[in-house]
Amino acid sequence: MQRASNAAPPPPAGFNLLRIAAIRRLVLWGGFPALFQSLVLAVYLTLAVIGWGHLTPTGVNAKLYAKTNIVNLVIWGLWWPAIIWVTVFLGRAWCTVCPLELVSSLAERAGRNLGLRQRPLGGWLAKGALAVCLFALMQLLVPGIQIHRMPHYTSLFLWASLAAAVIVGLLFKDRAFCRGFCPVSLLLNAYGRGGMIAVRAGQHEAGSNRGAHLCPSLLNPPKLNSNRDCLVCGQCVRAGAPDDMQLLLRAPFSAADAREPLASWPLTLFVMVVSGFVTFELCGVWKAAEPVFLWAPKQASAALNAGAAAGWIQGLWTIALVPLLLWIALGLVTRAAGGAASFGEAWRRLALPMAVVVAAGHMSKGLEKFTSWAGFLPHALREPTGVNTALQMNAKAMPQPAAWLSLPVLSAVTMTLIVVALLLAIREARLADPAGFRKRLPAIALLSGSYLFLVFGWGGWLA
Repeated sequence: MQRASNAAPPPPAGFNLLRIAAIRRLVLWGGFPALFQSLVLAVYLTLAVIGWGHLTPTGVNAKLYAKTNIVNLVIWGLWWPAIIWVTVFLGRAWCTVCPLELVSSLAERAGRNLGLRQRPLGGWLAKGALAVCLFALMQLLVPGIQIHRMPHYTSLFLWASLAAAVIVGLLFKDRAFCRGFCPVSLLLNAYGRGGMIAVRAGQHEAGSNRGAHLCPSLLNPPKLNSNRDCLVCGQCVRAGAPDDMQLLLRAPFSAADAREPLASWPLTLFVMVVSGFVTFELCGVWKAAEPVFLWAPKQASAALNAGAAAGWIQGLWTIALVPLLLWIALGLVTRAAGGAASFGEAWRRLALPMAVVVAAGHMSKGLEKFTSWAGFLPHALREPTGVNTALQMNAKAMPQPAAWLSLPVLSAVTMTLIVVALLLAIREARLADPAGFRKRLPAIALLSGSYLFLVFGWGGWLA
């Protein structure tokens, strides 16, 4: 995990939400955010129980059953797309209601009371090396075992995540699960940097060290100048004097925040991995592009007679080989422009600006999935297991809900989103390295242009 800079941040800019009496009382209340986390935990456990033992019914398409069963519908069709959008716009707001943070914190307190020796998180673990691997594994499970379409597998994933939060909480201290073991921690770190919600010091506290020991995430709240690690738990707000800390609502990608010219290696690898996954997701909506993307893994699977293992080959292609080939190309372009002396330097300089573009691609696919899955929610609420609903829809006895937005409309909306992301990525590169950012622009334009082309194809205008 990357620490907040020791340099005094500039005066905070934005509207202090704590000026609103209701919000101030909520944040200062001792039950915040535990009450909200408890409510989400109740939903989490309910979904884990409902999904247990449910596989795709015989004769029903797995993709259809994923939409009719409430477990996969909520987790992969609604929550996953929503978390991408929420993170980009509101930073790490999800952490405020995350049930695993609550469970891990309670386990940490229990371990401390039991006298267990709890270790600090250090080295590559603290920087997110394991989090990259866990995120990659989660994405590998999509083609490998169709986790996003099998309620039982999703239930196993939920129970395993809960068990990991308990074990890590017992054995480590200082919010170790959130900092080094959460599979989406680097996604929240990378995508949430431009979020409009930010905890910052008040004018007279900026740059001081007072209260630095109070942050459960080992940050120094008075010196916060980035959203990358703050979980918006409110602890520093409650612990200090009135107006020591502020909860700001700001314009996206505030110029007051610190930028890093070089991303850490774990964060760089995360952006590389997710870029391959997002490329596959964008190709999957445009049916003419999907066979092109999958040609190589299908050829490999046929040559190896892979059978059931073909999904794992596709997964490795998506999260390992495609990102490697893509970033070799981006590195070559950057080095040819004089923007880096090595591939490693090029990748680390590109990672954070590219995260904006990749996030926009991720948001685009998320919007497409949300609008095509959300119509199934009333059916899933009536019959949570979704078996009868899937059977009736499969037999054409019940119509499938139509997507809320047509592909041409989605294409137009998301192309606008990617163009905005391109402009923001250029701005981020300039703020991080005013002298040399122009040498990274060709690579940023290359990835953005590739995503624009794929999204343009959604509308059918290239048919």
